Amino acid sequence: MLYVFPTYSQEMPRRVDRFFGFHFDFHASANDKEIGKYFEASTLEDFLMRTKPDFIQIDSKGHPGYSSYPTEVGYSSGSFFGDPIRQWRDVTARFNLPLYVHYSSIWDDKAIGTNPEWGRINADGSVDLTKASVLGGYPQELMVPQIKEIINRYEIDGIWIDGDCWSTGLDYSPNVVAGFLRSSGMTEVPRSAGEPGFSRWQDYNRRIFRDYLRDYVDELHRFMPTFQVASNWAYSSMMPEPVDTDVDFLSGDVSGRNSIYSAAFQSRCLALQGKPWDLMAWGFVPMDFSGGIHSPKSAVQLKQEAAEVLAMGGGVQVYFQQNRDASFQTTIDVNAMADLAAFCRARQPFAENARTIPQVALWYSVAGWKKHNMGVYGWPSHLESLTSLLLDGQHVVDITMDHHLQDNLEAYPLIVIPEWDDFDDVLKKRLLDHVANGASLLVIGAKATREFEPWLGVTFEGPDKEEQFNIGSAALGGVTGIRTRWQRAIAQPTTQTVGHIYHQRDYRFATPYVAASITPLGAGKIAAVYFDLTAPYKGSRHPVYNRLINTLIQNIFPNPKLQVIGSDKIHTTLTYKDSDILVNLINADGPHVNDQVMAYDHIAPSAPLSVRLKINRKPRRVLLQPENRPLKYGYDRESGIVTVAVPAVAIHSIVQFVNEEK
Repeated sequence: MLYVFPTYSQEMPRRVDRFFGFHFDFHASANDKEIGKYFEASTLEDFLMRTKPDFIQIDSKGHPGYSSYPTEVGYSSGSFFGDPIRQWRDVTARFNLPLYVHYSSIWDDKAIGTNPEWGRINADGSVDLTKASVLGGYPQELMVPQIKEIINRYEIDGIWIDGDCWSTGLDYSPNVVAGFLRSSGMTEVPRSAGEPGFSRWQDYNRRIFRDYLRDYVDELHRFMPTFQVASNWAYSSMMPEPVDTDVDFLSGDVSGRNSIYSAAFQSRCLALQGKPWDLMAWGFVPMDFSGGIHSPKSAVQLKQEAAEVLAMGGGVQVYFQQNRDASFQTTIDVNAMADLAAFCRARQPFAENARTIPQVALWYSVAGWKKHNMGVYGWPSHLESLTSLLLDGQHVVDITMDHHLQDNLEAYPLIVIPEWDDFDDVLKKRLLDHVANGASLLVIGAKATREFEPWLGVTFEGPDKEEQFNIGSAALGGVTGIRTRWQRAIAQPTTQTVGHIYHQRDYRFATPYVAASITPLGAGKIAAVYFDLTAPYKGSRHPVYNRLINTLIQNIFPNPKLQVIGSDKIHTTLTYKDSDILVNLINADGPHVNDQVMAYDHIAPSAPLSVRLKINRKPRRVLLQPENRPLKYGYDRESGIVTVAVPAVAIHSIVQFVNEEK
């Protein structure tokens, strides 16, 4: 039966044009009874009137596999007091508000448990009774027909597919194995890493996942051309590949803890992918997720997360659970959400569709990722920590995957290698040529530096190993203990060194090994750090680490386009919006890195800042946004530098350089 909407005042807007919204789900289970019983339209209406979102997403089927509406295609508990999707659809239609549904795809406990022939086969021959094979019957016999049922019954506007790329895995189903052997020419499929052809086997599983994604997206578009589809974490940090399917937007839900840094990292993985994108902030920190025991985040925390996303040109959505009957939770702090909505709306003119200006490229090596990924998809943990380290130094950072660098490598004056030990050979040669022509390169990590040994001006002694020692120098403000993997490196006489390795906490007893070095390559420079920083920075964030990296960057990249002086708690981005340049300043203060702190409602404003921007000509005006407040500035014609005094940043300020000629 086709659902007839109430009369609209205007055409329903499309999701790809949207900017701010809310996501609700509850992953219905067999134990949920009288679903729909406690739904109150007036409570939801009040929330929508006060927050004015661009879209809403609600649950339709979660990982347990039970539909949260009375389906005729899939499985449900069968205990319905009302129809939840219709209840939410009626309200959103009255607000002319697009409605999307959350749907768990590959992860489906009920469907695969009931139909084990749909399940993925593990390397030992056992059936995974929770995850579907992408080449089995599940997509065409349940998933796609059920989504079409939801479209027909409720005329929803789009779908946010969960449990997709991050739930897939190596599949030893007979038809998958047969396809691999046929395409590869091999006679046996490898069962574990190290066996011949294992990387080819992984790539084949990645290919069939993308085929599955393409097939269901295309089929849903044929069924309803305006229908909007996103696959959670597709083409993100978990799936660092060019977008090769017709998904309408990219999205992901960031970590519930230390979410500011998570949002900053994930934003940079999505921003260059060429699709509309958003990130979902959890509105709470889960203490017992399935039991619904949560610690709500404050508006301050969510504003900090949102600022990291807005500063990279993305959209924002906030996640709350529904009650077990699918109704709206009345405990949601509507005042806080209205405050957050106003915060995002004020910044929308400066954030939406903004484009980043190349400065520092943090290379996401796909070859390196594949080498250390034993499954199909999933993100590298070290990349997030080193992104945080660079952001804490006020550096303007893009995360560039291989395909981004193939198109735009020479646009970046500084490239950073974050602990990778495998690279695309063509890109590596281009990178070294780029440095020889005047660019700069920073290589971080024990194994990464070995990959660039001929160009570093040091002699390596023995293999890298994990040990405990001290690093630093008087110039770096002291030394700090560290346990990590490191490479013994002795500098050649002409090589500049930064920091030393100490086995005693005494400057008189420095070992012959250097912490870092700088050496020229043609017209450019290469700096190297001879130990891994991921775990140390994640664990202690000692300022010696920041001073080391900042000293190296200041030496090899002394004239960046943007410099921000006055606080080490500020993250920065540099973007174009129309004809203007925007400097985003994000206050990253607060105990968000402390796992013992789940909520806080105050952060200290930054000190007043000095912003120095190198541009082509004097700007017409410089404004502080979103207040639209004129700022006094000076312009040095010889250097082309504009200097602006910026007042203390509470959470997020934008300095707008009006009509700067690009």
